[in-house]
Amino acid sequence: MELSAALARMGGFAKRSELVRLGVDAGEIELAAWYGRRLIRVRKGWYAHPHEDEDVLRAWRVGGRLTCASALAFHAGAVRHPVLHLEVRASSTRLRDPDVRRRRLSADSAVVVHWTRHPGPGDRRAVSLEHAEGVAAVCGTRGGPVRPQAAASSSASRIV
Repeated sequence: MELSAALARMGGFAKRSELVRLGVDAGEIELAAWYGRRLIRVRKGWYAHPHEDEDVLRAWRVGGRLTCASALAFHAGAVRHPVLHLEVRASSTRLRDPDVRRRRLSADSAVVVHWTRHPGPGDRRAVSLEHAEGVAAVCGTRGGPVRPQAAASSSASRIV
């Protein structure tokens, strides 16, 4: 299967193993990611189309998908929210910086992590609009701009 067709079949984001299982040559994956025109490496073992939404790529670089105010902006096609809100599984480890995949997520990043044991409905990019509205209603940051220290200690960072 052609690389772009395989990536589209997987919803725009795919693990390397998923692409190989669909018949894409491993060498083609590496070459495409190296040049970055047809495929980019988002984080270890995960690839995406290079023209994907910026916030979606940033959320995936951290290790999750959009939720709360970021998902609301994504679904509305609105301007990017200044603070990235993302949903990650409670068991997630090695969260990365949203802008530099080789750097670990730090307390001074403008990111609110919504830890969850039960991921909400949606796709690989974002939770559903209805779920995002529910999360935003109880988010400790109220979806507005916050200082990074407040984001790290907000109630949105609790496991739900």
